[in-house]
Amino acid sequence: MSLRQLRGLRVQLLLWTILPLAVVLILLSVGGITRHRQAMTQLVKDRDRSLTLAEANRLSREIDRRAAALAAAAAALGPSTAAVDLSALAARLGEGYPGGMALLDAAGTLQKKSADADSWAESDPARVVAARGATVDQPQYEVLIREEGQAVLLIAVKAAAGRALVGAIPVETLDLAESASLVESESHGAMFVLDSTGRQIHRHNPGSLNLRNVDLTALPPPLPSGPGTAQVRGSDGRSILVTYAPVDPPGWTLVTAEDVRAMSSMGISTVEVLPLLLLFVALLALLAVSFGVVNIVRPLQELDRRAARVAWGDFDAVQQPVGGVQEMDDLRVTLAQMAERIRSYQAGMRDYLSAVTQAQEEERTRLARELHDDTVQALIALKQRAQMAHKAVGSDPEKAAARLDELARLIDQELASVRRLIGDLRPIYLEDLGFVPALEMLARQVEERHGLPVRMTVSGATVRLAPDLELAAFRVVQQALDNVAAHAKASSAAVRVRFDHDGLTLEVEDDGRGFTAPDQPADLARQGHFGLMGMRERAMLYGGAMSIRTAPGQGTTVTVRLPVR
Repeated sequence: MSLRQLRGLRVQLLLWTILPLAVVLILLSVGGITRHRQAMTQLVKDRDRSLTLAEANRLSREIDRRAAALAAAAAALGPSTAAVDLSALAARLGEGYPGGMALLDAAGTLQKKSADADSWAESDPARVVAARGATVDQPQYEVLIREEGQAVLLIAVKAAAGRALVGAIPVETLDLAESASLVESESHGAMFVLDSTGRQIHRHNPGSLNLRNVDLTALPPPLPSGPGTAQVRGSDGRSILVTYAPVDPPGWTLVTAEDVRAMSSMGISTVEVLPLLLLFVALLALLAVSFGVVNIVRPLQELDRRAARVAWGDFDAVQQPVGGVQEMDDLRVTLAQMAERIRSYQAGMRDYLSAVTQAQEEERTRLARELHDDTVQALIALKQRAQMAHKAVGSDPEKAAARLDELARLIDQELASVRRLIGDLRPIYLEDLGFVPALEMLARQVEERHGLPVRMTVSGATVRLAPDLELAAFRVVQQALDNVAAHAKASSAAVRVRFDHDGLTLEVEDDGRGFTAPDQPADLARQGHFGLMGMRERAMLYGGAMSIRTAPGQGTTVTVRLPVR
């Protein structure tokens, strides 16, 4: 074993902490204390509470998941019974409903059932749960107990035309065998599941605990703070610890039981040597604490101080080792790498902010120049032609009419110029027509201004998004097309927009010259890709992400994913 391995935290803990503590636990298990029985009883009670609650929650989540799948299937059914194929529907749901499905009306009359549905579809519980499910928006539950004693859970959800879709799940298929084996291995006890009426729908009792069903149904309701516990007497007089928790849905109760005498039968035989054992434990604990202070606590404190200096901008504070176990130095190296990445990101952000500021000033200069050279001069010309037309009104009406026609043409030209300026500052089509029409107008403008054919496709159900999100998505596509027109030297471009239930995906692809994408996003600004950096920042502002797929000579594809609020 190498020196590095010997310095590792796992080996050190084994030698100085885990191994001594294991010895201590073995000695204490042999020695015990005077209140051993009470401590063990409380320990098992806490464990059973956690185990029972965990298994009840797992069973509840499993039933709720299957009910949600059934509700989704019912929502897709049409009003016509003839078009419903329950066998195909049951096959699509996989193993969710092994007992089959049936379609019943509000009166409980069977209309259709799947091939794997048996006589349960025409039973009284099926009619009862269908009557409730056809009129209530929430899933309804009922338990059918067959003649052979097998319990079947019936779940009904509301379907079209006042009907109910009912699915059957044999209770034993809800992974109860796995839960029962876990309860048996953990507590060497028994597990029962009671429905809302107190009937036992599942029983696993390998220890043959003589627990009467009346004792289970008479248990008080569990407290809001957690599962309920009680000690009852079995029919053979033994004390049995019972822990129970609700399974909601569907209103069941999960019960675990354990023999109190069996779980606390360990005796105390070495009380006489307890002082020596405590002395030995104290020495081992002292060694463990000393190791922890020297090799873990002090280096960790030093690393914490250095990390605080990094937060204030001293990125070289974590370059030197702090001592201690090998994992401590590995953590320091990781912090040093993170600090270097932060430094690189800050440098990239400084370059990006500088470029953004410069671009803003250049845009303001361009607008001022265009307003002065175009709009102001056009207004002066309009004023002159208005004066000329005014002078010609009395002496030469025909000339005045020609001047007014010319004045109208100049006004139309200036209106188009002002609209173009406004469109550059704020996409008016986005508010008036919507997101997709605004993108189509943007594609036509790019083709008219730069001679770049842009093909646009939209998939998914088109919906209106939040105004700020639509504007951010529009600016992302606008910046991507500007990059293609300015740098890619492409012959064509494609814009793909995909709507789905939880997000919006934008993809801009060109067949241009491509480039070598940086390994880290912070290097985008260093390499001068400020447009891509701005697109990424916009996406991250709304909780999204951006990816770039490119290579020299192979074009570029930029994909932005924005989550829909």
